[in-house]
Amino acid sequence: MTTIAWFGILVIVAIAAFFAGTLLTKKRFKHDELEQQAQEAQHALEQYRQDVSDHLADSKKLMAKLEENYTLLNRHFEEGKQLLSQDKPLPSEPFFSKETTEQLHASLHMRDEKRRASEHTHDAPPSDYVEGESGLFKGEGSQNEQLKAS
Repeated sequence: MTTIAWFGILVIVAIAAFFAGTLLTKKRFKHDELEQQAQEAQHALEQYRQDVSDHLADSKKLMAKLEENYTLLNRHFEEGKQLLSQDKPLPSEPFFSKETTEQLHASLHMRDEKRRASEHTHDAPPSDYVEGESGLFKGEGSQNEQLKAS
């Protein structure tokens, strides 16, 4: 073989090596890139798991607090129910003395009699249309006349 043939084979092998190296290098870069994406995904998954774990722990604390509040509220209602359902004994002594009670009853009866006596018939005109001074205006006219005279 001649030198030109050897030189031709060398050029062909160099070109083939160049393309083979390029392909291997590209595969290696893609492998590194995929490995980096896998690590990022793993890290995101760990972060998500931690967030879920924190959320569940907070929820557990809130549920415990809610249970405690419910227990306190239930106890409060039970105490109120017991207070309301207790039969309270009536006082053995009346609030007022016997004489005072009799006086109150007598004054109530007198009040009813006064009402009956002061009832107006429906035929009488309202007190606003009564001739002369009445009600709030009684005596005001004399005061106005005295003021005008002075």
